[in-house]
Amino acid sequence: MVEAQCSVQLCFPVELKNENMMEDIQFVGFLSKLLETKILQVLRFKHGQIYSAGVSVFLGGNKPSRVDNVRGDISVNFSCDPDISTTLVDLALEEILRLQEEGPTDEDVLTILEIEQRAHENGLQENYYWLDRILRSYQSRIYFGDVGTSFEVQEEGRSKVRKTLTPLTAQLALRRILPFPCKKQYTVVILMPQRSCFKKLKLFIHSAPNRYSRDAKILAGMAGLTVLVLSLWRYSRSSLKS
Repeated sequence: MVEAQCSVQLCFPVELKNENMMEDIQFVGFLSKLLETKILQVLRFKHGQIYSAGVSVFLGGNKPSRVDNVRGDISVNFSCDPDISTTLVDLALEEILRLQEEGPTDEDVLTILEIEQRAHENGLQENYYWLDRILRSYQSRIYFGDVGTSFEVQEEGRSKVRKTLTPLTAQLALRRILPFPCKKQYTVVILMPQRSCFKKLKLFIHSAPNRYSRDAKILAGMAGLTVLVLSLWRYSRSSLKS
């Protein structure tokens, strides 16, 4: 019988400064793939505790503006055994902190570049990808009536990040975009599964002997106290009559 899994979300606030806006937006995409890959390696392949992990990005945490910083969050999501959920959160935090302090390896960077390129090429064949590109171009700060120009600037930013992505630039981006150290500011939400009727019955049966034993002792004590009170009352009555 498969045990019910809990859902875990580990969330970090993000604030992209206006002066590095376009470059950092591209960095966020590459960093999300890096975090997803490394956390999956640690929690699944090293510790064998999860099947999959995902990293999602939300950058709409403030009102549309051409001058303010962009705010949002980066969230790590996975499912696991409820009994070890907090332990896995600690392991994920340790891995992210290690990346911030030591940086990824050259192999990690090559892997991320390959994953991003494959996703980009596959996306070009899909309608949803182009719908998303058009929407983001209209909503972009660089849009001033020409969607084509927005496309070009975004693609230039992507190409620039790909060319400059190294273990060092990735490490600096992790420190700049996420809270550093990451344990300084984060939010964890764990959705626990509801116990089945079978588990509730099993728990009740296991706890019943202890509970009944405790209740029996309490009842025995109350009975003894009652007998004592009645004895004292009868004694007092007999003393008054004599």
